[in-house]
Amino acid sequence: MQYLKNEGLIAPNEIDPASDSIPLDFTRLNGRQVGSVHSRYAVRHAHAIFVAAKRASMLTMLRRDLRLVQAKYRFKNNNKFKTKYELDDAMQLEDDISELLSDITKLEAELEVITAVALGYEDYRNAASREIFRRSSEVAPKD
Repeated sequence: MQYLKNEGLIAPNEIDPASDSIPLDFTRLNGRQVGSVHSRYAVRHAHAIFVAAKRASMLTMLRRDLRLVQAKYRFKNNNKFKTKYELDDAMQLEDDISELLSDITKLEAELEVITAVALGYEDYRNAASREIFRRSSEVAPKD
């Protein structure tokens, strides 16, 4: 999970309960407290989306690089193998290709975790937003 810290993301299990607590019932908070939770998680959510987008673009570039390296390998070694399957199997043993495949797999896993963290932040932000809306749309009882 070091990559989360390097990107400035806070995973839910790393949040210090003494400094940042999330109530399960927003109705017990005053307006400032609900606004504070909403603001904090809106910023975290936006940053997590930004980090996920950066990782997705890195993943796209790695996949492009992989396709280029594979195409060069196929062009150079097309006559050495009888079938496409033999060529593909030999391609997997190439250091450049296996390294790119490993990097892609690692980046995909990191992107999944970052996306899940972003969704968690979004849930908290939406819950606070609903409470703010509920409070703003309440009508005082008429006597």
